[in-house]
Amino acid sequence: MSAPVQVALVGCGKAKLKHRAPARDLYTGNLFRAHLAEAEATTSHGYVVSALYGLLPLDEEVAPYDVTLLGMAHEKRAAWGRQVVDALARLYPAGAVELLVYAGRTYVDPLQDALAAAPREEWTLVEPLKGATQGARLRILAEASRMRVAARAPLRLPALEVAQPSGRRLYLFAVDGKQVPSFATVSRVRRTDGVLEGYQRTEALAHVAAIREYMESSGALVPNAVVLAFDSRVRFEALSGEGEGARHGHLVIPRATTPDAPDAPGFIVDGQQRLAAVRDAAVTAFPLACTGFVAETVGQQAEQFILVNSTKPLPKGLIHELLPSTTAALPAALERKRLPAQLLARLNLDESSSLRGLVITQTCPRATGRAGGKLFSAVIKDSSLLAALEDSLSAGALGDMERAGVGVDAMVARVSAWWAAVASTWPDAWGRQPKESRLSHGAGVRALSLLMDAACHFLAQEGNAAPGQGDFARELALVRDSCAWTSGTWAFPTGERRWNDLQNTPKEVALLAQHLGALYRERRAAKPHRRTRKAGAA
Repeated sequence: MSAPVQVALVGCGKAKLKHRAPARDLYTGNLFRAHLAEAEATTSHGYVVSALYGLLPLDEEVAPYDVTLLGMAHEKRAAWGRQVVDALARLYPAGAVELLVYAGRTYVDPLQDALAAAPREEWTLVEPLKGATQGARLRILAEASRMRVAARAPLRLPALEVAQPSGRRLYLFAVDGKQVPSFATVSRVRRTDGVLEGYQRTEALAHVAAIREYMESSGALVPNAVVLAFDSRVRFEALSGEGEGARHGHLVIPRATTPDAPDAPGFIVDGQQRLAAVRDAAVTAFPLACTGFVAETVGQQAEQFILVNSTKPLPKGLIHELLPSTTAALPAALERKRLPAQLLARLNLDESSSLRGLVITQTCPRATGRAGGKLFSAVIKDSSLLAALEDSLSAGALGDMERAGVGVDAMVARVSAWWAAVASTWPDAWGRQPKESRLSHGAGVRALSLLMDAACHFLAQEGNAAPGQGDFARELALVRDSCAWTSGTWAFPTGERRWNDLQNTPKEVALLAQHLGALYRERRAAKPHRRTRKAGAA
C-alpha cells in the first residue's frame, strides 16, 4: 500500500488585505502566516479553507470578505464541511489521503463530521497542533521555522587542511553520519543511452544491516574514514597561524534542498554502506571521521573510488586468527565466528591437543608432511576445521555443550579426543598433505566432524555424556575398514569413486558425510546393546 498523500488545510483569518489577492497573501494575521509556513514546509499539497469560499488553492485570487464560521448556524457549518470534503474528493479521487488541518475546532469539527457521514477509504484527519492555544501555536511554529532555517544553513565543521605534493588538498573532519545526506549523495553507476554515468554500486542490504546492528551496540567503534568528494561550492576558512603542511580551520559545506538531492555539493566516494547503516540505526547520532577533497568531475571522483576500493582486504585466515583476542561487540557475521575461532586457536596451540600445529594459519604456515618418521605440522586448512566447528556448534555436539553451559575447555577436550581417536584409527593417513590423504582434506575433516556429532549422540543416549579417546576409537572402528583415505575407492551408493576424486565442495562433503553416517548407524544397530553408563563417566 502506497503512503497517503498529505494535504494541508489552513484555516482563514479575520485580518485581511483591503483588495483582491491570491489566497496565500489575502490573510495577514500572524497565526495564519505561521500556519501557512508550516503547511508549505510539510507538503506541496496546500489549501486555504475559507468560511465564504470553501476550499481555496493558494494562488487563487479572491476578494476580501467578512464572514466567519463561528457566526454560522450548525446546519450551515455542516454543509460547509461537506462542501470542502467533496471538493477534496474531486481533486484526490483515488488512494489514501491524510488531511493536516491547521485551524481551530470551528473548522475541524465540520470536516470530521463530513468524513464520518460519508466515510472515504483510507482518509484520515490529523491536527498537528491539537489542543494548543494561539500563543502556544505561535511559539511552537516559530521554533519549527527556526529549526528549518538552521537545517538549511551551511555546515561549519572544524577541519584540518592537508596540502598534498600535487598541490591538491585534503580535508580531515568529523560529522554526525545522520547529517551526511543533507550535503552528500551517491553517484549511482548506470548507463544512459549507452553512456556510462556514476560509479557507485547499489547498497548491499545484508551488509548494511550487519553494520547497523554493530553501530547500535554499546561498544561500537568505526575508525575507518568516510571519503567524500566536493564541488567548488565547499570552501575552507583557515584560522590564523601557519602549520607544517597543514592548517586548522573550518570547512563550510552548503546543504542540499532535500536529502540526497541532485544539488548536493558532495558525493560519497567510499563508505556508503556505513552511512546507510548510520541512517537506519536506532541511535540519536553517530559521529564519523571523514576525508574530503575537491573534485570538479565525476572522472576524478571515480578515480579515487577505484583507488580506495582496489586495496587488498585482510586475509580471512588472519581475521579468524585475531578474533579470539577480541572482547567487544562485533558485526553479527564476525560475532558468529568468534567461538569457533577461539576453539580452533586452542586446538592448534594447546600442548595437550591432538591437533597441535596441524592447522594451516597465518602464523602456522603449510609444511611438507612427514620426515624421519616425525609429523610436520600445518596440513589441515583453517577454513576446513573452522567450518567443521561451526557445523557442530550450529546443530551438533558442540552446540549441545554450549547450550548446557559447558565451557571452552571441555569443548576443546571433546574435539581433541575425537581427533586423537581418528589418528589412532588411521595412523598411516594421519598428518599427511591433503593430496596424499583425504583425511586432512576439507571433505574428510568436515565429514568426520559430522560423524563425531553422531557418535556423541549415540553415546549420550547410553549414558556416556563425556566420551574420551577410547570411546571414540571404538565408534570409529565400525567404519575403519570402509574408508579410502590414501588409496583405493569409496563404495558410495551412487557408484565407486577413486579416493582422491573427492573435492571440498558442499555436494562432495554431504556425499561423504552421508555415506559414513549411514555405515556407522547400520553397523551400530547390528551390534549387541551396550551397557548404559552413568552420565558424566569418563
